[in-house]
Amino acid sequence: MSRRSGTLIVKTSDFSLDVVLRDQLRALSTTDLAPVHIASGDHGRLAEVSRREGVQAHALPLSRDPSPAEDVRALLELIRLMRRLRPELVVYGTPKATLLAGIAAVCTRVPARVQVLHGLRLETTTGVARQLLLATERLALLLSTSTIAVSHGVRRRCAELGLPVADMTVLGSGSVVGIDTARARRLSADPAVRRRMRTALDAGPDELVVGYVGRITRDKGVEVLVRAVARARDHGLPIRLAMIGPDEGIDALDDDVRRLLAEPWVTCTGNVPDPAEYYTAFDAFCIPSFREGLSTVLLEAWAAGVPTIVSDCTGLGDVVDDRSTGMVVPVRDVVRTAAALEEVLGDAALRAALRERALRRVEDDFSREVVWARCAAFYRTARDNGRRRLGRRPPR
Repeated sequence: MSRRSGTLIVKTSDFSLDVVLRDQLRALSTTDLAPVHIASGDHGRLAEVSRREGVQAHALPLSRDPSPAEDVRALLELIRLMRRLRPELVVYGTPKATLLAGIAAVCTRVPARVQVLHGLRLETTTGVARQLLLATERLALLLSTSTIAVSHGVRRRCAELGLPVADMTVLGSGSVVGIDTARARRLSADPAVRRRMRTALDAGPDELVVGYVGRITRDKGVEVLVRAVARARDHGLPIRLAMIGPDEGIDALDDDVRRLLAEPWVTCTGNVPDPAEYYTAFDAFCIPSFREGLSTVLLEAWAAGVPTIVSDCTGLGDVVDDRSTGMVVPVRDVVRTAAALEEVLGDAALRAALRERALRRVEDDFSREVVWARCAAFYRTARDNGRRRLGRRPPR
Protein backbone atom coordinates (compact mmCIF):
# COMPACT_ATOMS: atom_id res chain seq x y z
CA MET A 1 0.00 0.00 0.00
CA SER A 2 1.33 3.46 -0.91
CA ARG A 3 2.58 5.78 1.79
CA ARG A 4 0.33 8.64 2.90
CA SER A 5 1.12 12.12 1.62
CA GLY A 6 -0.44 15.49 0.96
CA THR A 7 -3.44 17.47 2.13
CA LEU A 8 -7.15 17.29 1.34
CA ILE A 9 -9.31 20.36 2.02
CA VAL A 10 -13.09 19.80 2.12
CA LYS A 11 -15.80 22.46 2.00
CA THR A 12 -19.53 22.18 1.46
CA SER A 13 -19.55 24.66 -1.43
CA ASP A 14 -17.08 25.66 -4.12
CA PHE A 15 -18.04 29.26 -3.28
CA SER A 16 -16.04 28.93 -0.04
CA LEU A 17 -13.04 27.56 -1.91
CA ASP A 18 -13.28 30.33 -4.50
CA VAL A 19 -13.74 33.30 -2.18
CA VAL A 20 -12.46 32.32 1.26
CA LEU A 21 -9.36 30.39 0.14
CA ARG A 22 -8.51 32.44 -2.96
CA ASP A 23 -4.71 32.42 -3.50
CA GLN A 24 -4.17 30.60 -0.19
CA LEU A 25 -4.62 27.21 -1.87
CA ARG A 26 -1.87 28.06 -4.34
CA ALA A 27 0.39 29.20 -1.50
CA LEU A 28 -0.17 25.95 0.41
CA SER A 29 0.63 23.92 -2.70
CA THR A 30 4.15 25.41 -2.73
CA THR A 31 4.89 24.07 0.79
CA ASP A 32 5.75 20.60 2.05
CA LEU A 33 2.00 20.11 2.66
CA ALA A 34 1.62 19.40 -1.07
CA PRO A 35 0.11 17.85 -3.03
CA VAL A 36 -3.03 19.79 -2.12
CA HIS A 37 -6.44 18.46 -3.20
CA ILE A 38 -9.80 20.18 -2.74
CA ALA A 39 -13.29 18.65 -2.58
CA SER A 40 -16.70 20.33 -2.42
CA GLY A 41 -20.10 20.60 -3.98
CA ASP A 42 -19.77 21.88 -7.53
CA HIS A 43 -21.96 24.87 -8.29
CA GLY A 44 -20.00 26.06 -11.30
CA ARG A 45 -16.81 27.36 -9.72
CA LEU A 46 -14.84 24.23 -8.89
CA ALA A 47 -13.02 23.82 -12.21
CA GLU A 48 -11.98 27.48 -12.26
CA VAL A 49 -10.69 27.27 -8.68
CA SER A 50 -8.68 24.17 -9.61
CA ARG A 51 -7.16 25.91 -12.64
CA ARG A 52 -6.41 29.20 -10.90
CA GLU A 53 -4.91 27.68 -7.75
CA GLY A 54 -3.06 24.81 -9.41
CA VAL A 55 -4.64 22.13 -7.22
CA GLN A 56 -6.64 19.04 -8.12
CA ALA A 57 -10.39 19.29 -7.46
CA HIS A 58 -12.98 16.62 -6.71
CA ALA A 59 -16.74 17.28 -6.99
CA LEU A 60 -19.06 15.98 -4.28
CA PRO A 61 -22.89 15.80 -4.12
CA LEU A 62 -22.97 18.39 -1.33
CA SER A 63 -25.30 21.32 -0.73
CA ARG A 64 -26.08 23.51 2.27
CA ASP A 65 -29.69 22.35 2.48
CA PRO A 66 -30.52 19.13 4.35
CA SER A 67 -30.61 16.15 1.98
CA PRO A 68 -30.13 12.79 3.72
CA ALA A 69 -29.81 10.74 0.52
CA GLU A 70 -27.29 13.11 -1.07
CA ASP A 71 -25.37 13.42 2.20
CA VAL A 72 -24.98 9.63 2.42
CA ARG A 73 -23.75 9.63 -1.18
CA ALA A 74 -21.27 12.38 -0.33
CA LEU A 75 -20.02 10.45 2.70
CA LEU A 76 -19.43 7.33 0.63
CA GLU A 77 -17.65 9.33 -2.06
CA LEU A 78 -15.46 11.00 0.56
CA ILE A 79 -14.51 7.60 1.95
CA ARG A 80 -13.61 6.36 -1.53
CA LEU A 81 -11.67 9.57 -2.26
CA MET A 82 -9.66 9.39 0.97
CA ARG A 83 -8.87 5.72 0.40
CA ARG A 84 -7.58 6.57 -3.06
CA LEU A 85 -5.64 9.73 -2.19
CA ARG A 86 -4.35 8.55 1.21
CA PRO A 87 -3.74 12.08 2.56
CA GLU A 88 -1.74 12.65 5.72
CA LEU A 89 -3.88 15.67 6.58
CA VAL A 90 -7.55 16.48 6.04
CA VAL A 91 -8.82 20.02 6.74
CA TYR A 92 -12.53 20.72 6.82
CA GLY A 93 -14.80 23.61 7.66
CA THR A 94 -18.49 24.56 7.28
CA PRO A 95 -20.94 22.43 9.30
CA LYS A 96 -21.92 19.73 6.82
CA ALA A 97 -18.44 19.26 5.37
CA THR A 98 -17.03 19.05 8.89
CA LEU A 99 -19.32 16.21 9.93
CA LEU A 100 -19.07 14.17 6.72
CA ALA A 101 -15.34 14.68 6.17
CA GLY A 102 -14.62 13.99 9.83
CA ILE A 103 -16.47 10.67 9.71
CA ALA A 104 -14.83 9.70 6.40
CA ALA A 105 -11.37 10.60 7.73
CA VAL A 106 -11.86 8.48 10.85
CA CYS A 107 -13.18 5.56 8.75
CA THR A 108 -10.10 5.75 6.50
CA ARG A 109 -7.70 6.31 9.41
CA VAL A 110 -6.37 9.67 8.28
CA PRO A 111 -3.88 10.49 11.06
CA ALA A 112 -4.30 14.29 11.09
CA ARG A 113 -7.85 15.70 11.01
CA VAL A 114 -8.19 19.47 11.44
CA GLN A 115 -11.54 21.15 11.90
CA VAL A 116 -11.80 24.88 11.22
CA LEU A 117 -14.62 26.15 13.43
CA HIS A 118 -15.97 29.25 11.69
CA GLY A 119 -18.79 29.88 14.16
CA LEU A 120 -21.65 28.35 16.12
CA ARG A 121 -24.96 28.11 14.27
CA LEU A 122 -26.64 26.97 17.49
CA GLU A 123 -26.38 30.47 18.97
CA THR A 124 -29.48 31.57 17.08
CA THR A 125 -31.53 28.42 17.78
CA THR A 126 -33.53 27.15 20.75
CA GLY A 127 -35.07 23.93 22.05
CA VAL A 128 -34.51 20.64 20.29
CA ALA A 129 -32.70 22.24 17.35
CA ARG A 130 -30.17 23.82 19.69
CA GLN A 131 -29.54 20.54 21.51
CA LEU A 132 -29.12 18.70 18.21
CA LEU A 133 -26.61 21.27 16.95
CA LEU A 134 -24.75 21.16 20.27
CA ALA A 135 -24.46 17.37 19.97
CA THR A 136 -23.24 17.78 16.37
CA GLU A 137 -20.55 20.25 17.47
CA ARG A 138 -19.43 17.84 20.19
CA LEU A 139 -19.21 14.99 17.68
CA ALA A 140 -17.21 17.13 15.24
CA LEU A 141 -14.69 17.93 17.97
CA LEU A 142 -14.37 14.26 18.87
CA LEU A 143 -13.79 13.27 15.24
CA SER A 144 -10.98 15.82 14.85
CA THR A 145 -7.44 15.50 16.15
CA SER A 146 -7.30 19.29 16.49
CA THR A 147 -9.55 22.29 15.93
CA ILE A 148 -8.85 25.86 14.91
CA ALA A 149 -11.38 28.37 16.24
CA VAL A 150 -11.37 31.47 14.05
CA SER A 151 -11.59 33.83 17.02
CA HIS A 152 -10.96 33.88 20.76
CA GLY A 153 -14.65 34.66 21.23
CA VAL A 154 -15.69 31.43 19.53
CA ARG A 155 -13.34 29.40 21.74
CA ARG A 156 -14.67 31.11 24.89
CA ARG A 157 -18.24 30.49 23.80
CA CYS A 158 -17.48 26.80 23.24
CA ALA A 159 -16.09 26.56 26.75
CA GLU A 160 -19.20 28.28 28.15
CA LEU A 161 -21.36 25.70 26.35
CA GLY A 162 -19.43 22.86 27.94
CA LEU A 163 -17.73 21.76 24.71
CA PRO A 164 -14.20 20.31 24.99
CA VAL A 165 -11.65 22.98 24.11
CA ALA A 166 -8.36 21.33 25.16
CA ASP A 167 -7.48 20.60 21.51
CA MET A 168 -8.92 23.89 20.22
CA THR A 169 -6.49 26.59 19.12
CA VAL A 170 -6.83 30.21 17.99
CA LEU A 171 -4.05 31.23 15.62
CA GLY A 172 -2.68 34.59 16.71
CA SER A 173 -5.49 37.12 16.90
CA GLY A 174 -7.74 34.80 14.89
CA SER A 175 -8.77 34.12 11.28
CA VAL A 176 -7.62 31.46 8.83
CA VAL A 177 -8.23 33.59 5.75
CA GLY A 178 -6.21 36.78 5.89
CA ILE A 179 -6.78 40.03 4.04
CA ASP A 180 -5.01 41.38 0.96
CA THR A 181 -4.22 44.67 2.67
CA ALA A 182 -1.95 45.89 -0.13
CA ARG A 183 -4.76 45.64 -2.68
CA ALA A 184 -7.23 47.29 -0.29
CA ARG A 185 -4.84 50.22 0.15
CA ARG A 186 -4.44 50.63 -3.61
CA LEU A 187 -8.18 50.63 -4.22
CA SER A 188 -9.05 53.00 -1.38
CA ALA A 189 -6.36 55.46 -2.50
CA ASP A 190 -7.83 55.75 -6.01
CA PRO A 191 -10.60 58.39 -6.20
CA ALA A 192 -11.60 57.11 -9.65
CA VAL A 193 -12.54 53.74 -8.17
CA ARG A 194 -14.69 55.43 -5.51
CA ARG A 195 -16.48 57.53 -8.13
CA ARG A 196 -17.10 54.49 -10.32
CA MET A 197 -18.46 52.37 -7.48
CA ARG A 198 -20.69 55.13 -6.14
CA THR A 199 -22.13 55.50 -9.62
CA ALA A 200 -22.74 51.74 -9.71
CA LEU A 201 -24.65 52.07 -6.42
CA ASP A 202 -26.69 55.07 -7.70
CA ALA A 203 -25.24 57.20 -4.89
CA GLY A 204 -25.67 60.92 -5.33
CA PRO A 205 -22.84 63.37 -4.53
CA ASP A 206 -24.39 64.38 -1.19
CA GLU A 207 -25.48 60.91 -0.08
CA LEU A 208 -23.74 59.02 2.71
CA VAL A 209 -23.39 55.36 1.80
CA VAL A 210 -23.78 52.78 4.55
CA GLY A 211 -22.52 49.46 3.26
CA TYR A 212 -23.26 45.86 4.13
CA VAL A 213 -21.52 42.84 2.56
CA GLY A 214 -22.76 39.32 3.20
CA ARG A 215 -25.70 36.98 2.94
CA ILE A 216 -29.04 38.80 3.15
CA THR A 217 -30.72 36.79 5.87
CA ARG A 218 -32.19 37.38 9.32
CA ASP A 219 -29.27 35.93 11.32
CA LYS A 220 -26.96 38.58 9.84
CA GLY A 221 -29.03 41.30 11.52
CA VAL A 222 -30.38 42.61 8.24
CA GLU A 223 -33.70 43.66 9.80
CA VAL A 224 -31.85 45.63 12.48
CA LEU A 225 -29.66 47.31 9.85
CA VAL A 226 -32.51 48.35 7.54
CA ARG A 227 -34.61 49.71 10.40
CA ALA A 228 -31.63 51.56 11.89
CA VAL A 229 -30.83 53.25 8.56
CA ALA A 230 -34.49 54.20 8.14
CA ARG A 231 -34.46 55.73 11.63
CA ALA A 232 -31.29 57.71 10.89
CA ARG A 233 -32.85 58.96 7.65
CA ASP A 234 -35.91 60.09 9.60
CA HIS A 235 -33.48 62.16 11.70
CA GLY A 236 -32.31 63.97 8.58
CA LEU A 237 -29.23 62.05 7.40
CA PRO A 238 -29.12 61.54 3.59
CA ILE A 239 -28.15 57.85 3.77
CA ARG A 240 -28.11 55.35 0.93
CA LEU A 241 -27.98 51.72 2.05
CA ALA A 242 -25.89 49.41 -0.16
CA MET A 243 -26.56 45.69 0.32
CA ILE A 244 -23.85 43.60 -1.37
CA GLY A 245 -24.54 39.88 -1.28
CA PRO A 246 -26.87 37.02 -2.20
CA ASP A 247 -30.51 36.83 -1.21
CA GLU A 248 -30.72 33.95 1.26
CA GLY A 249 -33.98 34.84 2.94
CA ILE A 250 -35.48 38.22 1.98
CA ASP A 251 -38.93 36.64 1.69
CA ALA A 252 -38.67 35.50 5.33
CA LEU A 253 -37.95 39.02 6.63
CA ASP A 254 -40.66 41.07 8.34
CA ASP A 255 -43.07 42.94 6.06
CA ASP A 256 -41.84 46.41 7.04
CA VAL A 257 -38.23 45.46 6.24
CA ARG A 258 -39.15 44.04 2.83
CA ARG A 259 -41.01 47.26 2.05
CA LEU A 260 -38.01 49.34 3.10
CA LEU A 261 -35.68 47.25 0.94
CA ALA A 262 -37.79 48.31 -2.05
CA GLU A 263 -37.31 52.02 -1.28
CA PRO A 264 -35.27 54.09 -3.79
CA TRP A 265 -32.59 54.80 -1.14
CA VAL A 266 -31.65 51.10 -1.01
CA THR A 267 -29.43 49.40 -3.59
CA CYS A 268 -29.21 45.59 -3.57
CA THR A 269 -26.56 44.26 -5.94
CA GLY A 270 -27.09 40.54 -5.40
CA ASN A 271 -24.04 38.30 -5.27
CA VAL A 272 -20.84 39.74 -6.74
CA PRO A 273 -17.68 37.72 -7.46
CA ASP A 274 -15.32 40.23 -5.84
CA PRO A 275 -16.75 42.90 -3.49
CA ALA A 276 -13.39 44.56 -2.74
CA GLU A 277 -14.04 47.63 -4.93
CA TYR A 278 -17.45 48.28 -3.35
CA TYR A 279 -15.90 49.17 0.01
CA THR A 280 -14.37 52.26 -1.58
CA ALA A 281 -17.89 53.69 -2.04
CA PHE A 282 -18.85 53.29 1.63
CA ASP A 283 -18.81 56.08 4.21
CA ALA A 284 -19.55 53.56 6.96
CA PHE A 285 -19.89 49.78 7.18
CA CYS A 286 -22.44 48.08 9.42
CA ILE A 287 -22.86 44.41 10.28
CA PRO A 288 -25.23 43.91 13.25
CA SER A 289 -25.13 40.09 13.13
CA PHE A 290 -26.69 37.80 15.71
CA ARG A 291 -23.73 35.42 15.45
CA GLU A 292 -20.34 35.30 13.71
CA GLY A 293 -17.07 33.43 13.92
CA LEU A 294 -14.70 36.13 12.81
CA SER A 295 -16.21 38.26 10.09
CA THR A 296 -13.95 38.47 7.03
CA VAL A 297 -16.04 41.35 5.68
CA LEU A 298 -15.31 43.30 8.87
CA LEU A 299 -11.58 42.85 8.25
CA GLU A 300 -12.03 43.84 4.61
CA ALA A 301 -13.80 47.05 5.68
CA TRP A 302 -10.95 47.81 8.09
CA ALA A 303 -8.38 47.26 5.35
CA ALA A 304 -10.32 49.58 3.03
CA GLY A 305 -10.33 52.32 5.65
CA VAL A 306 -14.10 52.26 6.26
CA PRO A 307 -15.34 53.03 9.81
CA THR A 308 -17.40 50.14 11.17
CA ILE A 309 -20.42 49.59 13.39
CA VAL A 310 -20.97 46.04 14.67
CA SER A 311 -23.13 44.18 17.17
CA ASP A 312 -21.66 42.70 20.33
CA CYS A 313 -22.32 39.11 19.26
CA THR A 314 -19.67 36.39 19.46
CA GLY A 315 -17.04 36.99 16.78
CA LEU A 316 -17.68 40.73 16.45
CA GLY A 317 -17.95 42.33 19.89
CA ASP A 318 -14.85 40.47 21.06
CA VAL A 319 -12.81 41.51 17.99
CA VAL A 320 -13.72 45.20 17.72
CA ASP A 321 -12.53 47.55 20.47
CA ASP A 322 -15.47 49.88 21.07
CA ARG A 323 -14.79 53.47 20.00
CA SER A 324 -11.24 52.48 19.05
CA THR A 325 -11.31 50.18 16.01
CA GLY A 326 -15.07 50.50 15.56
CA MET A 327 -18.38 51.10 17.28
CA VAL A 328 -20.00 48.21 19.18
CA VAL A 329 -23.74 48.17 19.88
CA PRO A 330 -26.00 45.63 21.63
CA VAL A 331 -27.22 42.83 19.41
CA ARG A 332 -30.76 43.35 18.00
CA ASP A 333 -30.82 46.98 19.22
CA VAL A 334 -32.18 49.18 16.42
CA VAL A 335 -32.08 52.43 18.43
CA ARG A 336 -28.43 52.05 19.49
CA THR A 337 -27.41 50.95 15.99
CA ALA A 338 -29.06 54.03 14.47
CA ALA A 339 -27.43 56.27 17.08
CA ALA A 340 -23.99 54.82 16.29
CA LEU A 341 -24.54 55.37 12.57
CA GLU A 342 -25.55 58.98 13.20
CA GLU A 343 -22.54 59.61 15.42
CA VAL A 344 -20.02 58.12 13.00
CA LEU A 345 -21.47 59.76 9.91
CA GLY A 346 -21.74 63.11 11.67
CA ASP A 347 -18.23 63.27 13.14
CA ALA A 348 -15.31 63.44 10.68
CA ALA A 349 -12.71 63.30 13.47
CA LEU A 350 -14.25 60.12 14.88
CA ARG A 351 -14.31 58.52 11.44
CA ALA A 352 -10.64 59.34 10.89
CA ALA A 353 -9.64 57.92 14.28
CA LEU A 354 -11.61 54.71 13.76
CA ARG A 355 -10.09 54.27 10.30
CA GLU A 356 -6.51 54.81 11.46
CA ARG A 357 -6.64 52.40 14.41
CA ALA A 358 -8.55 49.70 12.50
CA LEU A 359 -6.17 49.88 9.57
CA ARG A 360 -3.18 49.46 11.87
CA ARG A 361 -4.86 46.48 13.57
CA VAL A 362 -5.71 44.63 10.35
CA GLU A 363 -2.26 45.17 8.87
CA ASP A 364 -0.51 43.96 12.03
CA ASP A 365 -2.72 40.96 12.83
CA PHE A 366 -4.77 39.93 9.80
CA SER A 367 -2.77 40.50 6.62
CA ARG A 368 -2.88 37.39 4.50
CA GLU A 369 0.86 36.79 4.62
CA VAL A 370 0.75 36.69 8.44
CA VAL A 371 -2.37 34.50 8.62
CA TRP A 372 -1.26 32.09 5.88
CA ALA A 373 2.09 31.53 7.61
CA ARG A 374 0.29 30.74 10.87
CA CYS A 375 -2.05 28.30 9.11
CA ALA A 376 0.73 26.48 7.28
CA ALA A 377 2.73 26.14 10.50
CA PHE A 378 -0.30 24.75 12.35
CA TYR A 379 -1.13 22.29 9.57
CA ARG A 380 2.49 21.15 9.48
CA THR A 381 2.46 20.52 13.24
CA ALA A 382 -0.86 18.65 12.98
CA ARG A 383 0.57 16.51 10.18
CA ASP A 384 3.76 15.76 12.12
CA ASN A 385 1.72 14.79 15.18
CA GLY A 386 -0.26 12.46 12.93
CA ARG A 387 2.98 10.89 11.73
CA ARG A 388 3.97 10.23 15.32
CA ARG A 389 0.65 8.50 15.93
CA LEU A 390 1.49 6.23 13.00
CA GLY A 391 4.97 5.63 14.38
CA ARG A 392 6.63 7.64 11.60
CA ARG A 393 9.35 10.14 12.46
CA PRO A 394 8.69 13.66 11.13
CA PRO A 395 11.51 15.09 9.01
CA ARG A 396 13.90 17.53 10.68
